[in-house]
Amino acid sequence: DGFGDLSNLQLLHIHGNSLRGTVPLLASKGQHYSSFISDCGSPSVFDSPLDCPSCTMCCNSQSECDMAEKKTDFGMWSSVLTGSAVATLLLASTTLTKAICSFICSFNKSTPSTDNEHYTIGKESVYSFFLSTSVSAWALATTVLAVQALCFGFFIDEASLEFGSDKLWRYSFLCPRNNPDCRNTSEVTPSGWIFFVLFAFVYLLCDMLNGLKLIWSASKYGLSQRGFQSFIGGCALFTITALALYATAVYNVATSRSNLDMIFNTVILLFVNDLDEKLFTSLHVISPEWLEVTTRDIAANFGGGVRMNVQYAAANHQLRDQQSNKIKNIDKSLGRKNNAIKTVEARHTKLKKRVLWLEAKQDTENENIKKLEVRNQELSQKVEELVSFIEKQNRRFEELVSFREEQNRRFEYIEMNLVEVEANNKRLKEKVAGFEADQEVKKREMGRVDIIKKGLEKKVEGLESELKNFRSDFQKFVGKVENST
Repeated sequence: DGFGDLSNLQLLHIHGNSLRGTVPLLASKGQHYSSFISDCGSPSVFDSPLDCPSCTMCCNSQSECDMAEKKTDFGMWSSVLTGSAVATLLLASTTLTKAICSFICSFNKSTPSTDNEHYTIGKESVYSFFLSTSVSAWALATTVLAVQALCFGFFIDEASLEFGSDKLWRYSFLCPRNNPDCRNTSEVTPSGWIFFVLFAFVYLLCDMLNGLKLIWSASKYGLSQRGFQSFIGGCALFTITALALYATAVYNVATSRSNLDMIFNTVILLFVNDLDEKLFTSLHVISPEWLEVTTRDIAANFGGGVRMNVQYAAANHQLRDQQSNKIKNIDKSLGRKNNAIKTVEARHTKLKKRVLWLEAKQDTENENIKKLEVRNQELSQKVEELVSFIEKQNRRFEELVSFREEQNRRFEYIEMNLVEVEANNKRLKEKVAGFEADQEVKKREMGRVDIIKKGLEKKVEGLESELKNFRSDFQKFVGKVENST
């Protein structure tokens, strides 16, 4: 409770101390994002992190920190993005939106320049099944829509900043205990966000505008089945694309701490957005007959341009047959010439094979010559190596001979010195024998000295006893003299 009374408190760092419980409300709000720091982040060394409502920065058990106000900012930007999507939906009924859709999507070469709803929603997408009257096609499209929305929901849920739970949010600050300021470790630069916007523009903008275009085109059918299908298909396409954009943005804010992370996360989330097209491609293999029937049903309801193409193909069928007959007559006249040409070609082929055989033979001989040259070079190198080895061995032999001569001289010198050493040893032995005899004499003299020493000691002891007796007699005499006086 003492912290709450410190109105002039400007700096409080209590992180890294393994504290638990609740930090009381502080009287001061702090002047900097690193003013008040505690272990209120996750993961924590305890089951629940420290509760600190007044902290400006929260740290976890991995010494990573982040600003507490980011939770509010994250929710604010999420609301802004959602509001922008709703505002874009409100503009779906304007003629300007239709013009923008046609202009931007005209740059996509895979999308035909037509107002047909089948092309607008995507002929190679499962979402085109919303334009079908088949219940199974609607169920499949709805399932894919739900799966994509669920996947994006997982990313959005894990991207939320909650200090009391373990989410995927990556803390971007490092707060050393010996420094009052925290350091931002995020390496995301404006170029990373530019790449994010570029990828989102290329992959998502056309789908969002096509969804708005379908919603706008639903009005021309009125309250009818085709109007309802066009409206539902447009809402599904726009909603899932807007959700992909939102999930990609918030997940990058939560987890991207470098430009490479941002590009990697963006590509993964955009891959989830292509799930409808990948499933449509798989249906070509899984059930091509059912897919053909469903596509024809959509073309019958919304494919006016497709019917016109079929009629045009039928009208040209007779003309194509006439041209085929004329081509057959020309082929017959050219048949004889072709036979002559084939004969010449056969002779040319034989000559060509003969030339190829000769070239192959020449190549084989050249290869053999090259192999012999290589072998000759190898043998020359080996001969040179043997010559150098023999020279080395000769030098080694000469060195051994000189070493042997030197050893013989040393042996002669040792033999000459050996006689002198033996004579010296003999003299030393004689000296040792004389020394030992002297030692024996000295030992006998020491024995006599010990005997004399013992006799003297006995005499000293006798003199000492006589001295003691003399002293006692003298003391007695002195006592008698003193008594007589």
